[in-house]
Amino acid sequence: MPSTAAGPWATEHRLTIRTQTETRPGPLDETTGDRWAEHRHTGLTLVACNCGYTTGWVPAATLPSLTDLTRAHGGT
Repeated sequence: MPSTAAGPWATEHRLTIRTQTETRPGPLDETTGDRWAEHRHTGLTLVACNCGYTTGWVPAATLPSLTDLTRAHGGT
């Protein structure tokens, strides 16, 4: 007879990919007094997986391909 007990816990692979941005106050619009935030990408990306794998903030061009990451850590 098969066991009815729950199976063991396991850590799933789940990729998270983040791109880093910088923000600064934009120029003051002297007519309205408004100041908008400006944003730009730094060129750095971080990839992390629920299993503990992480690249840290690295240049996006140095990351493993999405195909390789998916093969090793499941879907994105």
